[in-house]
Amino acid sequence: MISQVKGVLSAQVVCENQNIAEIHVLADHSRTPKQIVRDIESAVLIKLGASLDHKQISVVQLGEASKFSLSGLPLELERISCSSSSEEIEITVAINLGDEFAATVTGPNSRPYRPRLAAEAALRSVEQFLGGGSRFIAADVQKIRIAGQEAIAVVISHCMGQVEEILPGIALNRGDDMEAAARAALDAVRRSSWPGSRV
Repeated sequence: MISQVKGVLSAQVVCENQNIAEIHVLADHSRTPKQIVRDIESAVLIKLGASLDHKQISVVQLGEASKFSLSGLPLELERISCSSSSEEIEITVAINLGDEFAATVTGPNSRPYRPRLAAEAALRSVEQFLGGGSRFIAADVQKIRIAGQEAIAVVISHCMGQVEEILPGIALNRGDDMEAAARAALDAVRRSSWPGSRV
């Protein structure tokens, strides 16, 4: 049953006292490990009525990682929200890639700093989707004018191991600095030529 899940090449189930203790999966790079794990959890629940913790499932991916790249992701901003006090602001950004992935960051409640926090929250959401292996940092966030319109430009650093990729992103400002910064950060992520899957 598990081997029929899309992306799975083979699987081994370890049981203790007639209960599933661990599931070990070999998979290709056509999907992220998080997607594979969720499908396995759903399949086991529907077929066997057993509820699994995602920590019981380990996924090792084989083959060329380039089959799944960040540049192919339909990264779109789902929502952005914030709450603030006189000193701090908490910004949550959610993206939708079949499932919703959201992240929250907290920082100084100053108008110039809010776009950077929104960009960081968007990048944390992408990291949640990828499940590890990649680290994104908002290296610079600037307001610019282009073709007579205000825009937000974001430069991000994409780190995998000891290697770093610098990527630019831009989004027109529709009246909300934080939303534009989040969209610009996602635009930068789309430009990545590196594999986006987790091993």
